[in-house]
Amino acid sequence: MTALIDECVAAAGPAWTRYEHHPWFDALERGTLPVERFVRFQVEDGPFIPYLHQTVALGVAKAPVGSPWARAATRLLSDVFVAKELDTKRQIIEQLGIRNPRFDRWALSPRREAYANHLLRTALEGTTAEIAAALLPCTFFTKVVGRRFESVDIKGPEAYRQWARIYADKQMYNMFEAHVEMMEFAVGREPSTRPQLIRLFVRSTQHQVAVFDDALEPGPAWRPVAHPDFAPQVLTP
Repeated sequence: MTALIDECVAAAGPAWTRYEHHPWFDALERGTLPVERFVRFQVEDGPFIPYLHQTVALGVAKAPVGSPWARAATRLLSDVFVAKELDTKRQIIEQLGIRNPRFDRWALSPRREAYANHLLRTALEGTTAEIAAALLPCTFFTKVVGRRFESVDIKGPEAYRQWARIYADKQMYNMFEAHVEMMEFAVGREPSTRPQLIRLFVRSTQHQVAVFDDALEPGPAWRPVAHPDFAPQVLTP
């Protein structure tokens, strides 16, 4: 990693430590993670993916034409997002006996929706470098998850192992270096941007941890709304 990213990770402090060593990951590795907690994360991650897509796309619109970041982001949008990831998640969930999982943005938990709104607000208001900083903790999945599980015999259902293998495939997620280079480029041109990039990285890390906290022990939910359009999805085995 570079000095800038080391500084971002240091600034995240306990949040970064929890991200790398989250109890959700520990339970997944041991095979003790309840299936419903694994499914909860996947069902919420499905409708979250389009928010990532939109954030990256807005970054492309703001990036210097032909920049390495724009080229990497365009390949990502073309080759990985959105259909490929959603199809993979459906297959993983169906392996666990859940029929016809539906990814509904209105079913997002408050914590997951807060993360999505943080990314989109950054994409709308910020520069490409700020977008890169906000997205970087999510892109760190290739290191936090992929590196951790690439040589680990994960216990439990095959669906757990299949999910972890997604992030061990470095070719699918090649944005990490592009994000770092974009951030360094911005700081090199204007050193005063450094604190804002670090703040965005830290806040995204905090949101990322909150999402896994929620997947392990669900936090406050939205209050029920007396309208059929807001009926929660029922997952039936």
